[in-house]
Amino acid sequence: MRGIWRKLIEVFQSSERKLRVARLLLEHGLRIDENGNIKLGEIKIPYSSVAQAAGVDRRTVTETIKKIMNDPELYDVYRKMLSAGPSLKEVAKTLNLRVLTIEVHHDQPGIIAHVSRILSKNNINILQVIAEYPELFDNPKLYIVIEGNIQGDLIEEIMSHGAIKSVKIN
Repeated sequence: MRGIWRKLIEVFQSSERKLRVARLLLEHGLRIDENGNIKLGEIKIPYSSVAQAAGVDRRTVTETIKKIMNDPELYDVYRKMLSAGPSLKEVAKTLNLRVLTIEVHHDQPGIIAHVSRILSKNNINILQVIAEYPELFDNPKLYIVIEGNIQGDLIEEIMSHGAIKSVKIN
């Protein structure tokens, strides 16, 4: 998916509103089927709902979908798109879980491996990892939902990775 944001900017450079629609679809893992329907899994999402969420009119959504379907590279991405499923980060406290929110100086391989290695060796179970896509988010974060508590010395150990800027526990 590297480069999809650049491709979207190229295709929708003349219309900020259509770009907003395309981004919204991507951010939410919404796919476009062969009939031009917007879907979340097998649930059909009305164009009017997407238009409202994107702050555009329904016609803009229709035009965006047509443009995506007419671009083989973009359509290949959008027709295969799947939502990553439910996020536990907002309900973690209710479920008696903790969330590590990690900000980085720059994206690089090995950050998740570094953190998971530290948590694993301290017998802390990881239930979910959510990484915001760097091309879509200005300040992408890594969210790790865990069972149990994490001690301050583990935060120091996690921070030892050169790319990690900050770690917060919620």
